[in-house]
Amino acid sequence: MSFFSKVKRELLKKYFFKKNKNNYFEFQFLSKEEKEKHTLGKLKNIIKVAVDTVPYYKNVKIDFDNFSLEELKKFPIIDKNIIRSEMDSFISSKKNAQSILSHTSGSSGKPFNFYVTQESEALEDLTAYRAWSMGREYSYIPNDPVLVLRTYVPKDGDPLYKVDKRRNYWYLSPFDINNKNLELYLEVIKKSEAKIIRGYGSSIYLFTLLLKENKVKVPQLKTIVTSSETLIPYQRRIIEDYWGIPVLDWYGQNERAITVQQCWAGNYHNNDDYGLVELNEKNQIIATSLNNDIMPFIRYNTEDVAIPMDENIDECKCGRTLSIPFKAVLGRSDDILVKSDGTKIPTANFSTAMKNYEKLKQFKIIQKIDNTLDLYLVLEKNVNDLYIEKIRGEVIQRLGNLEINVELVNEIERDRRTGKIKVTECLLKD
Repeated sequence: MSFFSKVKRELLKKYFFKKNKNNYFEFQFLSKEEKEKHTLGKLKNIIKVAVDTVPYYKNVKIDFDNFSLEELKKFPIIDKNIIRSEMDSFISSKKNAQSILSHTSGSSGKPFNFYVTQESEALEDLTAYRAWSMGREYSYIPNDPVLVLRTYVPKDGDPLYKVDKRRNYWYLSPFDINNKNLELYLEVIKKSEAKIIRGYGSSIYLFTLLLKENKVKVPQLKTIVTSSETLIPYQRRIIEDYWGIPVLDWYGQNERAITVQQCWAGNYHNNDDYGLVELNEKNQIIATSLNNDIMPFIRYNTEDVAIPMDENIDECKCGRTLSIPFKAVLGRSDDILVKSDGTKIPTANFSTAMKNYEKLKQFKIIQKIDNTLDLYLVLEKNVNDLYIEKIRGEVIQRLGNLEINVELVNEIERDRRTGKIKVTECLLKD
């Protein structure tokens, strides 16, 4: 991209952000009737674009005169494989030189390419800032300093932190959370004057363990936001117990189809002006973007698995009228392990069991192609063989009589490409 194009893109982003900022923050508190009317209007617009300009949807017949949410069900559910196989048929004729080619991280081994609009970058910021404002003791406003314990991957010789002055983001390396660097991290936190920290669930968890070990409190921080990884219940419990504030978990995708944010009251709110959420019979999250008119994601299977609501919540204690589509996110479909009899076991089953072992800091289970298991454990010192055998027994109880190789390690390595840690990973072929 040329220098001129970069400047133009940045100016457009700033203009769009400034123009829409107030409306975006006010939307979450509109009456349900006003909110639903706005959402339905955006859905109608994106569906009109899809059937008029996207080849894949040219035969979908929509009743625009009597339009309702039910019209959405006329569209087939799609996924990455379907889009990959005929990508050109999913691209709108509205695509132009300003459209942005984006991609997922490819953590499953297959990067996924797609197009988004320039405005979508500003929308991503707006939904993020709205999400970060959902704390109980502190409400983020744009340009407040933010500590970021994710994304930054320093090379040899680079400092362990960097500052994005434009956004006022203070990045700390999630790869170097240890006693050696604790003093530096604390200095950066103090210098930043930030009241909010965001990061991978695992990086916030490991930083909390480090603070706990050294009996250090950081009362300056009032809001904790986790994202990009499944937040494991025992990690949440340890973080919240130590900090004394609720963790706000944030769910979204690079595809920018939906974003769902947890508020201080514990409910996961969908950004109803950004995308729509459905759950299929497998409780996989089906997303419909309301903003990308270059390559509309309509009824897109994210392959993430959620816990459905037991009952509808009419009013949230936080006062927001944004819908609450599910209780929590369990994880990726390809992170689900397979029992010896073929039964699929999601990540939550293992994290629930492991929470009872206080001397267990981290674990990772890899189910290999030959159906054997590698179990990696990070334990406190002076743990005996019986303790390890009990943990091994938890895995056997859930996966059956599979061969298990147990390995004690000092840390679970973070993926250098994505920055994330997978707790469970299945390498079995479908």
